[in-house]
Amino acid sequence: MRRFYILILSVSMLPHCVAPPEYSDGLLENIPAIVDASDYFSLSILGDQYTADHEWDVSLAPTESDVLLQTLVVKEFNSSSDSTYLLIKGADGDTILTALIMGDLNWSSEDSVSHIGFPGEIAFSGKNFTGRLEYQILKK
Repeated sequence: MRRFYILILSVSMLPHCVAPPEYSDGLLENIPAIVDASDYFSLSILGDQYTADHEWDVSLAPTESDVLLQTLVVKEFNSSSDSTYLLIKGADGDTILTALIMGDLNWSSEDSVSHIGFPGEIAFSGKNFTGRLEYQILKK
């Protein structure tokens, strides 16, 4: 009889178990996803009122004659703050790109390393950022 009650209790508990949410895009909210390689750097952020400051060193190792392709995409932007930005610094400390994030954006640029310099650091500063941000830089 005791086994019967344990079985009934176990079966009645099954519908109350909840699996973790499934993320179709591979991103978790408010956790930056970074890919850093010698020929590619990628930053992906799915923000939900995300407030944080981050800096990442870039392992990208281009030569002076290489061409770099940069893309920046911001989608589903819905923030009340006007102080979220992405900053790309060169290995020598010079600024390569400053992007103030104020709305949806699609941007790309091809530049020679001899023109813009060697990328050294990527910085993100978010103040209640809500949306999707994707930044890539790759060696062509």
